[in-house]
Amino acid sequence: MKKILIGIIIGFVVVIGGCVALVGAGVSSVDNAIKEVEQETEVNDQKVQEMAKAINWEVKKGDYSTKIVGIFENTGDEVLDYVEFEYKLIDSNGTVIEKSFTNETEIEAGEKRKVEMFCSQDNFEKYDIKAKSNAF
Repeated sequence: MKKILIGIIIGFVVVIGGCVALVGAGVSSVDNAIKEVEQETEVNDQKVQEMAKAINWEVKKGDYSTKIVGIFENTGDEVLDYVEFEYKLIDSNGTVIEKSFTNETEIEAGEKRKVEMFCSQDNFEKYDIKAKSNAF
C-alpha cells in the first residue's frame, strides 16, 4: 500500500512539475515576443523620426482656424502602417498651451503625404512636433 501511495505522490509531483515547466516556458515565450516587438518598434521609430526631420512645417493662420502643415515622405522601402505626429503649442512664457496629435496610416514606400494638425489655440510662440511609428 505504501508503494502505491508513494507512486501516486511521485506521479502527482511529476505532473505538477511538468505543468509548471510548460507555464514557465509559455511565459518565457511571451516575454521574448514582447521584447522583439519593443525592439522592432524602437527601430521603426528611429526610421520615422529620421524621415520626419525632413519636413518643413508651416503655420497657416486663417480667420477661423490655425493649422500646422507639412509634407511627410516615406523614404523607406516598406509600407508604414501607422505614423503619429504629436505636437505641443508653447506660449511666450514657455508654457504648453495645447498638446494633441494626428496620424496617418498605410503610407506606401516613396509616397508623399500632406500632414495637417488643426490647432484650437492660435496665440502660440513656438511649437514642437515629434513623430513615432506606434500609438503606445
